[in-house]
Amino acid sequence: MRRLSSGSHTRRARVLAAVVAVGGALVVLSSPAAGAPQRAALTTVTVDTLPIANGLPLDLGITKGFFSAHGIEIKKQTLQSGNDIILALANHNGDIGYVGYVPMMIGRTQGIPMTLVAGSEVEGTSITDNWQNILVKGSSAIRTPADLAGKTIAVNALKGVGEVVIKAALKKDGVDPNAVHLLALPFPSMRSALTNGQVDAIWVPEPFLSQGLNLDGDRIVMAPGPTLGKFFPNGGYAALHDWVAANAAVAKNFKAAIDESLTYAQSHPDEIRGLLPAGTQNVRLPVWTPNIDRKQLLTLAKYAKEFGVIDSLPNFTQLFPSAVRSGFAIGLLEAAVGPAKSSIILKQAGSRARRIDPGSYLIIVKDNSKSLNFHLKGPGVNKSTSVSKTGVVRWRLKLGAGLYTYRSDGRGKQPRGAFTVA
Repeated sequence: MRRLSSGSHTRRARVLAAVVAVGGALVVLSSPAAGAPQRAALTTVTVDTLPIANGLPLDLGITKGFFSAHGIEIKKQTLQSGNDIILALANHNGDIGYVGYVPMMIGRTQGIPMTLVAGSEVEGTSITDNWQNILVKGSSAIRTPADLAGKTIAVNALKGVGEVVIKAALKKDGVDPNAVHLLALPFPSMRSALTNGQVDAIWVPEPFLSQGLNLDGDRIVMAPGPTLGKFFPNGGYAALHDWVAANAAVAKNFKAAIDESLTYAQSHPDEIRGLLPAGTQNVRLPVWTPNIDRKQLLTLAKYAKEFGVIDSLPNFTQLFPSAVRSGFAIGLLEAAVGPAKSSIILKQAGSRARRIDPGSYLIIVKDNSKSLNFHLKGPGVNKSTSVSKTGVVRWRLKLGAGLYTYRSDGRGKQPRGAFTVA
């Protein structure tokens, strides 16, 4: 064996020192700087959605980084109906689905344990501002909802949101809800079906609604949602109960991100329009809100049961958990004063308001008396109209838990009422 000389030892030591020095440099260059924040890996959430404008806050939220800020990466899958999405989730083809409240109820009552993760949107207030209406051809003889009797209307799915709101609205307008024929067609196919005479009318959301109006010359003959109530609930984001239980933190973060996206979308409509196909930017946009009106949801559930879409009412506590619902509501309260001297009332969804959810409300006061006014008082609220003036006043108020009273401030014994927010 050859013995190294002292010179060889010296040269070898220098080489080893150089290698160690270079290696150390490589380690330093490839390692993060001391104290630099470590970026956590994003959790992928697969969201099943629909090809309609309603789901665009999800896209906007992705672009704005709302989801990544909450540690979530979204993977989208597009299906054609809420029922398709419920079945996909039941087969574990997706984690969360953007879906109408009616399919959620169907799933829950048929043994698919759906639970709401977050809200999404509500309908408008009239035929002129609503984004989801019944269209007929411009040349059609159908002029009123009554003319729909005996006609065929396209909906995106049978036993879904469309069937329930159409039949309920027809009944409310005095039309036999069983006198119409419903045909299931995907939303993108409806315009050509109407043009070709395959159907007499179509129930469509945006952007298909504006395309029918502006490109095909169609007419709106009915707005089912606003017929049933202002800001009537439409859809939200749901998942299987087991998925939520196993991914509680992810579900909570998703809700925070989509709530932020909904609020941003509602206040930045031009950015939503920028996501729409060319030529469809001037559409009617939904009313996006993270808030939920539980009373109107119950009304919707009762309609679904009445028209045979569900056999029994769903368990609201399980379908709409308090973590999503509590502390949030959106809705309309309508107050009427006069003309009778003892007449003052506050209604929600057509009935006297007695117990409502806390949250944000539009309160419309119709004062028809020059001797009475409407004075609302409760936690954080003290608002009143003029005693001597008549007219319509609108207040946007947040109502917290507690007892609220309303009365007139005129002289002598005055009419009054009360309701509880809880």
